[in-house]
Amino acid sequence: MSGISSRPMSPDTPATTTTPSPRLSQTYADDLNLKSCSHISQVLNSNARETVLRNYGLAFRIVYINKLSTLKFSSFRDSKGKIEKSKILRLRTKCLKCTDCSNHIDKNFICLQCPHVGCWYEGHFVNHAKLSGHIFGIDSHTGYLFCFKCSNYVHDPQLERMRESTIESFLPNKKVKIANFNDEDLKLVAKFSKSNNGKSSTGLRGFVNMGSTCFMSCILQTIIHNPLIRDYFMSGAHSNCPKNKTECITCCMGEIFTNFYTVNDKKGYGPVSFLNAAWRKNKLLAGYSQQDAHEFWQFLVNQLQQDMEKESGKHLNPESCSCAIHESFSSDLQSSIKCLQCGTFTRTIDPIIDISLDIVHSDDLYGCLANFTRSEKLDIKYNCSTCGERTNATKKLSLLKFPNILSIQLKRFEHSNQSVKLERFIKFPFFLDMNKFSTPYMISKNVDPTLNYELYAVVCHIGTVNTGHYITFIKDNQGQWYKFDDSIVTAVIPEQVAEIKAYLLFYIVNKLA
Repeated sequence: MSGISSRPMSPDTPATTTTPSPRLSQTYADDLNLKSCSHISQVLNSNARETVLRNYGLAFRIVYINKLSTLKFSSFRDSKGKIEKSKILRLRTKCLKCTDCSNHIDKNFICLQCPHVGCWYEGHFVNHAKLSGHIFGIDSHTGYLFCFKCSNYVHDPQLERMRESTIESFLPNKKVKIANFNDEDLKLVAKFSKSNNGKSSTGLRGFVNMGSTCFMSCILQTIIHNPLIRDYFMSGAHSNCPKNKTECITCCMGEIFTNFYTVNDKKGYGPVSFLNAAWRKNKLLAGYSQQDAHEFWQFLVNQLQQDMEKESGKHLNPESCSCAIHESFSSDLQSSIKCLQCGTFTRTIDPIIDISLDIVHSDDLYGCLANFTRSEKLDIKYNCSTCGERTNATKKLSLLKFPNILSIQLKRFEHSNQSVKLERFIKFPFFLDMNKFSTPYMISKNVDPTLNYELYAVVCHIGTVNTGHYITFIKDNQGQWYKFDDSIVTAVIPEQVAEIKAYLLFYIVNKLA
């Protein structure tokens, strides 16, 4: 193909036949020694200059929204008021989907000269370049410019200044911590975002049962509809993982989120990659025998947390960790032991991610929580470090720090001499006030209005202790409840949910609901 002309490029411009090598497409542009490109210089010296600069500026800002997942503030502002961070992240995901197949949101190129987005995997941007002559693609990971004629990432001082200026506007030490998207930018984002029609693009999609995998499917549904974890994955935060998909459960979760929120397909999804990765991580899961849903939830949450921790390059202190798992489930349980001889309290604090409640002595969730936090006499003598006596003591539990997502297990399965399932019905509220179970309330009766929760997911087990089936009920962000029975998704009314013999309950704090 002959050299690029100095006039503005158009669909009539002869298409390039040069394609990037796989090595280059998977190399982080940060590690490359970027060189100047005569092709982009020609375009920037033509009548297309202003359009190209504007397109690059907007595209890079959309790409760099990925950094929002690491920032503490929850909203941005435009000229009309506040925009929730989660909404911006979802818009970014829509913008970066491949125009042709919609199946990829990472390793894509954004056309510098038109709204087209093409994926690397299926060669859709290469095809676009051949047909349109648009030879410049903006890397959806880094924002660097790739010239498909040079087969390399390229550098231009004007584009670099725009890139650095955008990055600087996102830095947390700036006085203004908001992205200044103007009205015209937002209109372009909306215009080039694919429509969100169909159940699957809102996460309402079932899983194919691949052989007693209902325990896995129901837990995945609770994760998929967790807004904090959803925003983490939909921002592309894990898309740079160097591991093979079969080795990384978090990569497989990202694939599931992509298929549930960016692909308009209502058919049941078969999480083959996820299942294989889970088997590799935990040999006890291998095979097709039924597993306990709560144990699988703990396994999955721990795996996701470990992967997110590794992304930071160091092991984080739970108190300072801001990964999506800690942000969702992290809480502190305080244990207070009172010496009945001298009245001294000894307190210890343990980090937890869920609460397991006995159901034998109560008919409702509030009663189970009251039993969990009531004072009880210790069975053994207590060595008091204050009075030095070996004496009687009482122990009381309370929650010192509350999570954004409160995960509760109702202990239906007992495993002593023999395994038994408790079929007792436990009434649970749709709105849960946790004040009475907080440490500050127990000490001074202080009421915290932020400790009000709303039910968003229920997992139940149907059958006996040895054989049975798991189903999940999820409430979407419009307040509609859905029943997920493997690949079948049906709308239900709240009264049906209230009649469930729940095994796992997931509450979201009201400020996020």
